[in-house]
Amino acid sequence: MRAGVAMRRARITLGALRDESGVALVMAVGILAVLMATGASLIYYAGSNVRSAEHSVDDTRALALGEAGMNYARSILYNAADPTSPTAVTSGTVTLEGGTVSYTGTYDSGTKTWTVTGTGTQASPIAGAAALTRTVSSQVQITGGSSWDPAWGYLFADTSGCTNLKNSITIDAPVYVRGDLCMENSAIVTSDLLQVRGSVQIKDTASIGTVSTPVLDVQVASGCRYPWSGSYVTPCGASQRVYRTNFSSTVPNITKPSVNLSHWYANAKPGPASSTCTTGSFPGQFDNNSTLDRSNGTQFLFPGSAYDCQVKDGSGNLLGRIAYTPGTPGSFIIDGVVFFDGKLELNGNKTVVYSGRGTIYATDEIKIQNYVSLCPVAGCNAAAWDPDTTLLGFVGGASSDSGVLIENNTTFHGSIYVVNDYLQKNTVTVCGPVIAQELFIENGSANCYVPFGSLPPGAPGAPPAPTATSLTNVPNSYTSD
Repeated sequence: MRAGVAMRRARITLGALRDESGVALVMAVGILAVLMATGASLIYYAGSNVRSAEHSVDDTRALALGEAGMNYARSILYNAADPTSPTAVTSGTVTLEGGTVSYTGTYDSGTKTWTVTGTGTQASPIAGAAALTRTVSSQVQITGGSSWDPAWGYLFADTSGCTNLKNSITIDAPVYVRGDLCMENSAIVTSDLLQVRGSVQIKDTASIGTVSTPVLDVQVASGCRYPWSGSYVTPCGASQRVYRTNFSSTVPNITKPSVNLSHWYANAKPGPASSTCTTGSFPGQFDNNSTLDRSNGTQFLFPGSAYDCQVKDGSGNLLGRIAYTPGTPGSFIIDGVVFFDGKLELNGNKTVVYSGRGTIYATDEIKIQNYVSLCPVAGCNAAAWDPDTTLLGFVGGASSDSGVLIENNTTFHGSIYVVNDYLQKNTVTVCGPVIAQELFIENGSANCYVPFGSLPPGAPGAPPAPTATSLTNVPNSYTSD
């Protein structure tokens, strides 16, 4: 009987154990699932933290690249011949280790302050994601330096009407228009800077920039339209045949420098008040009376024979000089300020290389025409020209119509100021700034620009003497996106 009881107890215990083993299995599976979920979460969050750390590192790299770009622009500014020129800081893009850098600068002539900007681009660590981009900027204040008018940095039109560029012309010089700009036929602007305080209208195949070579900075206050009808659109873009990288409707207010004809009538050497050359002679006359009245007859700068007119003080110091020697090429020397109270012509199949620095005034029209080449470098190689060493300027003082006319297979490298209007046409190349009331450029013309650090003596807007330039970082001007 005791044996039977023991056997029953054994069967009960074994059954209980069998029941408990099933529960343990269920518990084991549950615990395993929890551990697997926990492990997956740990792996996910660990990977997320890694990606976040990589993103943070690359964002920091993009910021560093942006600062490198800003410093590129700052370096260009600090090495510029004239930091007050609105084109002193060029723009560009370079590739550095880890990404790309773009840089640019904008100048406020009113406050003489540069804003230099850099943008860094770093590839994203996440496949298929957009690149990381950071932009930074800061400001530099200019004090001292030459105070000559910034209008000398452009082809400058002071008109309130429409400046006309037409036919087959190429303008590769900064352009500033205080009124409107009208372009037609196949006229094209290819420079890095165009500023128009009015509006722009374009027709035919004319354009500002091209699809492949856009203008870097276009600033137009009142919009553009193509063709010459309909509403003006802003910002100006490809639909208006304006191909540009940057656009702004804010245009700096630059004014035309004033000219003092009476001052230079009395003080130019040689000129009406000192018409007698102390050494040599000029084959004509600087005036025919003692009054500034534009009555002097037409004077020819390149006659058939040589001349050398010099004005010296009592100690023999040179005060001014104008000289010409015919040849192939001929040579011309300018030193100081020369003044003619009437018209001036340069014409007739002449190739002339000039030297020196100075300004020639004519109170009436100046004509440069008919196969004339007048440049500071043989072959008119603008790339080899240093205007801070050699620069000839003309001032045309006609009270009506064109004050300076350049036409018919003519090339001139130098500076031009016109009291009234400027006309350039028929296979002409002019390299240098032009300031006028109105610009008329047409028929196979081309314009280029070579920056310079100082104006020739006597140029309108030139300071008596330049002072040392100082560039100072503006406190608290650093920004980043």
